Amino acid sequence: MGYKALLIWLCIAFTLPNSAYSSEFDDALSARVKQAYNTQTSADILIQLSQDDEVSVRVAVAKNRRAPIEAYMNLTDDVSSEVRMALALNIDAAEEVKLALSDDEDNVRLLLAKCGYMFPSVLKILARDPVNEVRQLVAANYNSTPEVLMMLTDDPDPIVKSAILNHPDVTPAVLKALGEDK
Repeated sequence: MGYKALLIWLCIAFTLPNSAYSSEFDDALSARVKQAYNTQTSADILIQLSQDDEVSVRVAVAKNRRAPIEAYMNLTDDVSSEVRMALALNIDAAEEVKLALSDDEDNVRLLLAKCGYMFPSVLKILARDPVNEVRQLVAANYNSTPEVLMMLTDDPDPIVKSAILNHPDVTPAVLKALGEDK
């Protein structure tokens, strides 16, 4: 059992009455997680499950490629960063969802910037991120448009500038703004 799983088990074991920690509890939780992952689960059920008390159920909804936007939007403000990170990695989540996550904590923004299928509108926001690593990933992201790359040309981080130079869609105008000739 991993460290994180052990901590979760201890929290459950010491906060729930003994009768609640039973095979019935495990079976019910397992059934909800399976239902949340299932792409055939109805939109109404997924919306309900997106508000479940258990993090594992909400993570499963965040990973479900066919969940409705309302379920995803419920998860953008989730108390668990694990849920929001799972949502950031879901390549089928709508642009509106990704935009809502673009001002989240560092780990979520790093995942958004690294995602190869990220919306240019989200990358445009992340290009002005206070965290260097986020901007570095935006500069290296193949979905960064010349407009986003141009925004990064005045970045003080040399790694960002290097990533721009190595970007496959770098334009002569971006190179000129960097003060480079290729």
